[in-house]
Amino acid sequence: MNYLNKILIEKKGEVEKLKAGGVMHAFKLAENSLPTTRNFSEALRRQNKSEPLRLIAELKKASPSRGLMVEDFRPLEIAERYRLLGASSFSVLTDEKFFQGHADYLKAVRQKYDLPVLRKDFMIDELQVYEARLMGADAILLIVAALDLAELKGFRELAESLGMHVLVEVHDGTELELAAKSGANIIGVNNRDLKSFSVDLGTSINLRPQFPEGAIAVSESGIKTEDDLRLLEDADFDAVLIGEGLIQTDRLSRYPWTPRKAKTV
Repeated sequence: MNYLNKILIEKKGEVEKLKAGGVMHAFKLAENSLPTTRNFSEALRRQNKSEPLRLIAELKKASPSRGLMVEDFRPLEIAERYRLLGASSFSVLTDEKFFQGHADYLKAVRQKYDLPVLRKDFMIDELQVYEARLMGADAILLIVAALDLAELKGFRELAESLGMHVLVEVHDGTELELAAKSGANIIGVNNRDLKSFSVDLGTSINLRPQFPEGAIAVSESGIKTEDDLRLLEDADFDAVLIGEGLIQTDRLSRYPWTPRKAKTV
């Protein structure tokens, strides 16, 4: 089953609803009163190799491959646990159909804590970028497998013009080349193949030497042990995005995460 294609078909329907719902009108009304965004990029970059990896801690209730993972999903309680662990930023799923996420989860976490928040969703239209800013997102995810080069560049530039940062996600060398051509400066390697949802941490290790100079390097998915973290640390990654590995086990709690001294607001 090609999970990505199935998700993207659903997203096209969601975009039509956004158009009908007047998201641009809502954005124009709220534009001057939106809160200043937080620096997602700064939260991710390791200053030197002696520093631990930075943690993008993901709030994930469910996934297409695993189904429901957290039955009693309480985003603020989960975020508090991640804050105490030493998260540098949060990633919040807003896709409702496949991941049982919600915009309200992002809004609640953004209002409660002072860490940058990434909107994790499948962006295929610029209206979703405006919607993300309305939600309060400090950063968005763009998936190379879902977009062409013009869309990657255009959506990134739009997001940055609205004050947000952009994590551009790749899974192979061709996608990494497109990410670089689009001008991406934060690049994440998804160790999960979005077509089959199979996972291989070696994807990150193999692609890291091909990163454009100066780009912030993030490894995503399939990170479950401290040995995995040390491997990525040695490969010169800056940050990791972890969801299931934090929700379903405490094995990563012994790693000396770099705390950003997050606080409630």
